Amino acid sequence: MGEIFLARFEGAAGFEKLFVIKKILPHLASDSRFRAMLISEARIAARMSHANICQVYELDESDHQLYIVMEYLEGVTVLALLRKYSRQKRQLELGFVAGVVQQIADGLHYAHELRDRGGELLGIVHRDVTPSNLFLTENGVAKVHDFGVAKAKDSSGTESGAVKGKFAYMAPEQLAGGPVDRRADIFGLGVVAVEMVLNRRLFQRKTDYLTFRAVMEQPLPDFRKHRPDLPEELISVLIRSLARDPEDRYATVSELAAAITGVVGRPWDQAEIRELIREDFSEELRRHHGEITGVINRGGPRTMPIILESPSDPDAENYASFEASVDHRGVDHRDTQLSEVGVVDRLRERVRAHWKPLAAGFGLGIVLISVLYAIRVFHGAPVETPAAAGGPSEPYGDAIHARDAELARCMATHPEPLPEGTQAVLRIGVDGHPRKVSFTPEVVDRSTLGACLRDVLTTAMFPAGPVERELAIAVHR
Repeated sequence: MGEIFLARFEGAAGFEKLFVIKKILPHLASDSRFRAMLISEARIAARMSHANICQVYELDESDHQLYIVMEYLEGVTVLALLRKYSRQKRQLELGFVAGVVQQIADGLHYAHELRDRGGELLGIVHRDVTPSNLFLTENGVAKVHDFGVAKAKDSSGTESGAVKGKFAYMAPEQLAGGPVDRRADIFGLGVVAVEMVLNRRLFQRKTDYLTFRAVMEQPLPDFRKHRPDLPEELISVLIRSLARDPEDRYATVSELAAAITGVVGRPWDQAEIRELIREDFSEELRRHHGEITGVINRGGPRTMPIILESPSDPDAENYASFEASVDHRGVDHRDTQLSEVGVVDRLRERVRAHWKPLAAGFGLGIVLISVLYAIRVFHGAPVETPAAAGGPSEPYGDAIHARDAELARCMATHPEPLPEGTQAVLRIGVDGHPRKVSFTPEVVDRSTLGACLRDVLTTAMFPAGPVERELAIAVHR
């Protein structure tokens, strides 16, 4: 939803300080839901002041665009670290893992325990504890950042009925769209800890459905197969943090960190973590420092931004993962509708013993978006009717079906009826991003189910084109 810029604050006598400005992407800037998410992120993060949380200083608006001013950090994400170690086939020291987990737990526990002026818990839950949201500064400080999908008891703007976060790090109750508390962050931190220990993606699979299934029902892998030196006590700690029932997990992130430290022994301190980061990422950090210095010292009028490559490489996901397969026997692949329902029905039966509310939710049905009625191109261009030409236009159908798992959860958690003939109408910009999503009849557009489906469809990515287009699709259970 956002993009970030490096900013320099200038003061008297040559004083300067660097900050990061985060604003909503231009094509989403007028969307009230994304504005609400940015406002919520700023309000939640601005309440916090802790060494292990990225600080947010200001929320403001310029030219009708909201932005937040954040702490500028130099270093790498845990994701970048895992990616590099995986590529080099190296293992992180258990003391290093314990040191990072302890610092991150300190930050999260502070957020979980934060109270308002009346002394009541704010109920903050990050909900997106992932390797890309955990930052290791070159000074050895671990920080949690990006509270964009966090929730607090008074942050209704974050609750639109959609499941927010990254599937591979969501607790089962969060994946199902149910209520979450701090124990969801314990699950997320447990996943990150396992991935740091094994240097493999734990639940991430090739598709959303396979990832969803891995979290909800598949047994955990044999950790020792991938790292024989793991103490049995540490395996027990990690497994408890990943319990599918939140009641079986640790009560706080501090308890989880203490349990890991109790097995590993002395966790690495800040100086030791600093040395690892500076040694393993010396070239990347040196290049990045040079680029930053070049931008700051650039003379002449500053009319164009310079795009820098971050050493953190936050979008990189290509480190090793566990493989999984889906048993498609008994499913007729000639009928997309039967295939989707059959797969979900089998999943429902398999998870019933693990999480009954989810199983009940899937009993309500799954959204099936199977017909692309028409693509209308604006500005007087001719109308395309891919359905009439013998079937859905593949790139558009692929973009919709890439969101099948999320759409299914919307249907499972929101039982409102869908009137016959319900349609979703998407206005797609030239960049392929939906600029507007609406539903007919209007009762669906105003419903919580409609809000949930809208959140999902807004994130779909369609083919780019020279003009805006309008896509109408059928929606039914």
